[in-house]
Amino acid sequence: PYPLNTYLDAINWAFWESPADTPKLLDSLRSAISGGALAITTADEKRAVLRPPTTQLATPPAAAQPQATRAPLEAPEGTIDTQSALYVVRGTDALALDAIARQGVTITIKGPRQMGKSSLLIRAADAARNAGKRVAFLDFQLFDRAALANADRFFREFCAWLSEELELDSQVDAYWSKPLGNVQRCTQYVGRYLLKTLDTPLVLAMDEVESMFETDFRSDFFGMLRGWHNSRADEPLWAGFDQVLVTSTEPYQLIDNLNQSPFNVGEVLELTDFSPAQVAELNRRHAQPLAPVAEQRLVELLGGHPFLTRRALFAVASGRVTPQQLFDTASDDRGTFGDHLRNHLFRLHGRAELVEGLRGIFRNVNPDEHVFWKLRGAGLVRREGRTVVMRCQLYDRYFREHL
Repeated sequence: PYPLNTYLDAINWAFWESPADTPKLLDSLRSAISGGALAITTADEKRAVLRPPTTQLATPPAAAQPQATRAPLEAPEGTIDTQSALYVVRGTDALALDAIARQGVTITIKGPRQMGKSSLLIRAADAARNAGKRVAFLDFQLFDRAALANADRFFREFCAWLSEELELDSQVDAYWSKPLGNVQRCTQYVGRYLLKTLDTPLVLAMDEVESMFETDFRSDFFGMLRGWHNSRADEPLWAGFDQVLVTSTEPYQLIDNLNQSPFNVGEVLELTDFSPAQVAELNRRHAQPLAPVAEQRLVELLGGHPFLTRRALFAVASGRVTPQQLFDTASDDRGTFGDHLRNHLFRLHGRAELVEGLRGIFRNVNPDEHVFWKLRGAGLVRREGRTVVMRCQLYDRYFREHL
């Protein structure tokens, strides 16, 4: 379905149309091996015998691409586009997409930072839209400090933002004129206005909800979400309401009453680091810039850290560094991972309990649970049995030196 010669003409080639051409082809091969002259040596000579395409140029289908063909390189920053060829599907993807296809679900996607949680969220939201659902996507990082410091302002802005996302007129002032609490006003706004106005199921997709964990009213807000989850059982209006929450901090440490938590109901998905097989697949999609031995070395260095694995492969595949340079400068401030490591070190500044927690790990002393969950949420440590260890060899090497 596409002119194959358009892709092959740029490669070394020779004509062969019948057995009579075999001796000439063998002569050409012998001449090439010995460094002799070839029948076609200049660009002009080549153009003279090229056969122009007879059909419109089209992109070759994926199944026809050679195994070593590199997917378009993408900088490994932020969320990954839903059409990206570099997105690695994990077992949690199928669970998330299966859940969002149903009606009336609560999904929690959790894991350390830079695990691909936001990328999975936008895939779930995209699948919901394709299933005919309306999606309101809220990134809680976009709430400013003033809103996070004042409950009344936060709940008003939350409802106004929902209206904007759903392209509906804001009725916030009318609902806030009622002599009710913020949770009651917000619940009535969503139930009696948004859900009644929409003629399709609604998905509330919330990213970075850990931004709420330091607020004084976090229990009120998350208790409200749990109440919305429970409302599906006896209120038909809420039956078509879905919510998806993404967090990098373990929420159980911050919500006093687990019966008011939305994080322990519905589908709870925890993302994990890439397996060696997934690293190998991602290496293949980058046209295998790392040989098998170097690929194994990368797994040992990064432990399958999704973001750092993509950064390493991008750096080598784009020619920024050689594999040897990648490993030689891995823990250097000016190496491929330098800015990432410095950022983690900077975030520890002034956090004495976290610094002492890491130093304790280097002395084989487990930090207390509160410190552990903070370090794990930052993506720096993990549990190995009952022992807390650095998440990967790179982090162990860097923080031993700097702390």
